[in-house]
Amino acid sequence: MEVALLKNIILALILICAIWTFRIIVKREHENLLRAGLILILLGVIFFFLQKTESETITFGDIRAQIKDTFFPEKVPNYVYHKEESVNRNRRYTRYFFESPGPALSLRLDAKTQYFHIKNVRSVNRILEYLGLPQVKTAVQELASLTGSRNDLMLYRWEDYPLGILTVERGICQDRDRLDSYQCIVSVMILQR
Repeated sequence: MEVALLKNIILALILICAIWTFRIIVKREHENLLRAGLILILLGVIFFFLQKTESETITFGDIRAQIKDTFFPEKVPNYVYHKEESVNRNRRYTRYFFESPGPALSLRLDAKTQYFHIKNVRSVNRILEYLGLPQVKTAVQELASLTGSRNDLMLYRWEDYPLGILTVERGICQDRDRLDSYQCIVSVMILQR
């Protein structure tokens, strides 16, 4: 569902609920006042979460995940990474390599092109914040779906990143404690302009 449409629906429901609450106060139906107030607060919270959403479309799973992250934040694991700074073709770059198991990456499979695109930018921003770097604003597609090159598989690029060109490389990580495998961030590279 598109976020703009959902915001308009929630705003209309808030307006209806506010009129209902006003009617309850005028008619002195105090037994319904608590119910109307709770519904008004719930709609306000949903609208607040929609305002914070960066993507243009949203699913109920995204709303649930955002509420869960806000009220029950997940403890950020202590990832082991190595930082490398170097020069390639007269351009400086900084690269962060994560040891396995690396940070999880939220992806969705595009059924038409069979590429994995970043579903939720929060999974990337959580790691950028962990590294002390500025966050990104939008989710991107897998680079190979844009360039057509097999060399760009498993890469995601932000050209408008404040520190230069940000490239995130994904891989498959194994979590031996949970006996689980998942899509994860293998490295983060910033190529300075």
